[in-house]
Amino acid sequence: MALPNTRSVGDLMDLLFQAETAAQTLYLQLVEAFAHEPEAAEVWWKMGADEAAHIRLLEQIRASLPSERLLEPADPLWLEQARAAARFSPEQILARIHTLEDAYQEAHALENGEINAVFEFVMTEYFPKPLRAGFVRNMLREHVNRLYGLRTAEWRRSISKQPATG
Repeated sequence: MALPNTRSVGDLMDLLFQAETAAQTLYLQLVEAFAHEPEAAEVWWKMGADEAAHIRLLEQIRASLPSERLLEPADPLWLEQARAAARFSPEQILARIHTLEDAYQEAHALENGEINAVFEFVMTEYFPKPLRAGFVRNMLREHVNRLYGLRTAEWRRSISKQPATG
């Protein structure tokens, strides 16, 4: 269902900010859930740090744009993808995770979904300094490739999530 009040470039950035923040929350929760396996915890920590960097870049972009530009209509297709990405719920995902393999599959789906496509679009379209699309794609590729640090599916299936503390 389309949200009629989210149509501007500023709205697009707000939705993406929400999605990136949710992704960071998930990765930091996975650090805790797999703290007993240092290699896995390190991967999740780096994924969360990458999301923090994405959030900082979005904040810089938004701050650099004049208010008139933020009020301009955004592309409806990108808005719809951003809305889909913003509906992401770390709590729902975490509830489905029982093993490191589950976490890997969820992260893989997240990173290959709308969130990175919208992030790449916003970075190349609105970043204040000319950014080559290749730079953005390399940054996202490095981010997604961190998942390969989680070894094999067999190893990941052997590692269970710890119950939440606190």
